[in-house]
Amino acid sequence: MDAVSRLQQFLEFVVCGIANHPQSVRISHRQQHGTTIFDLSADSDDIPRLIGSNGSTVNALRSLVQASADLHGLHVGVEIAE
Repeated sequence: MDAVSRLQQFLEFVVCGIANHPQSVRISHRQQHGTTIFDLSADSDDIPRLIGSNGSTVNALRSLVQASADLHGLHVGVEIAE
């Protein structure tokens, strides 16, 4: 399993732990200018929960995933589809 797949599984594990409807969580990834972007979608009730107050939760998710990606020399981003 490659590093991007492991990062995606890690992100899914964390997000499903936060979401009230983990069965609705979907994460895909794409490449954009040398950066792997993880696109996250979830139940509309979970979106505010995943964003957090002033974006604190999504920023924490981004930090966690980037810290893990640094171990593999990767640059990543996380975007939430609303």
